[in-house]
Amino acid sequence: MPHKTDFAITRLESFHLAFKDSSSYWEGYRADEGDRLTDRFEFKQGWQTVYSRYVEAPLLKVTLADGSVGWGEANCPIGPEAMCVLADNVIEQMVLNQEFGHPMSLWDFLYDSQRGRGYSSGYWLDALAALDIAVWDALGKREGLPVAAMIADKPRHEIPVYLSGVRRNTLSERIDHVNRWIDGGLKGAKIFLTGDWKTGAAELDGLKAGAPGLEQWMVDTLWMCDESNAATAKKEYGARDVRFFECPLQPEDLAGHQRLAQLPGAPIALGEHFRTRYQVEPWLTGPRSLDVYQPDIGRTGISDFIKQRDMASAAGIPTTPHMGSGVSVFQAATLQCAAVSSPEFLQEFQGGLSDKLGDAADTAWRYDGGMFKLPDRPGLGADIDQAEIEPFIVRR
Repeated sequence: MPHKTDFAITRLESFHLAFKDSSSYWEGYRADEGDRLTDRFEFKQGWQTVYSRYVEAPLLKVTLADGSVGWGEANCPIGPEAMCVLADNVIEQMVLNQEFGHPMSLWDFLYDSQRGRGYSSGYWLDALAALDIAVWDALGKREGLPVAAMIADKPRHEIPVYLSGVRRNTLSERIDHVNRWIDGGLKGAKIFLTGDWKTGAAELDGLKAGAPGLEQWMVDTLWMCDESNAATAKKEYGARDVRFFECPLQPEDLAGHQRLAQLPGAPIALGEHFRTRYQVEPWLTGPRSLDVYQPDIGRTGISDFIKQRDMASAAGIPTTPHMGSGVSVFQAATLQCAAVSSPEFLQEFQGGLSDKLGDAADTAWRYDGGMFKLPDRPGLGADIDQAEIEPFIVRR
């Protein structure tokens, strides 16, 4: 029996969460190398991107006209209050009590409302993603189906994962950390390296020698290579059987990625910086620029993820969702999308962020033996106790 997808929203509520007593996203990785810190942010040596000193996240709660409630979360670790202000003061007035036939119609309506003004990325799209995820969660609960089962007739029920980041200060500590995960059934891990391929290759060699039981290694240089050393890095990492080489060049450099993709070496993976199908289209329809597509569900939402995944598939490029900084709702949304993505790649998993909400999140997703299993629970499979998140809420 087909499930219903029509809905109207009667209320939006946003929550800026901060976990000030917990470790940062980096968890002490290379902590003795002179990182620049502010009260709220940190810049790691060797990378250009700013990170939060403690985990922050925006949650969005949506109530539908039939009483169904859903939760959404954007991958918005820097300034999540900006997304919350947009949701509370702008988006709610645009969508309240309107009838929509499908979540995709809501996403398109809000995108169209601002596209002529150039709001095609950034916080506006983050807010759309959080709202879209929340609506899918509410509809899944209303229809009694996991979100993945609303997207596909036969979603995967087992999702093998790789650990995102081996965030310990010394090589020996990183080796011990990986081996503990291997003992629990883990098959792969991704390491974050700078644009210095010689140092990166030495790190990878050390990890592989110290943790020979790990089947797959991925490398992410966080956009820090230039085109000349990216070509060498691609070749060197390919010689070391790296499953993919992620974010080698600056995110705007389409032509550079197209040239790099033609060279020998490890497959190129990217996608987390895209919000929309409009942004990714030239990367998928022109000369090959990537080999693995990694949409971030906390930025695309579920609706545009589906379109982006289908575009990548039409171009012969497999999709495996990116999983960046976020707590239970974002992780659950990512895993639902992983259940309808390409099975040949392990799914990224942020092990250090999975339990930040503690008792405030009731999640049916359980890591066991190197994988997650799609839970038989409607919606995303992760519910939030609003009273329990109070200690983490940042008041505006």
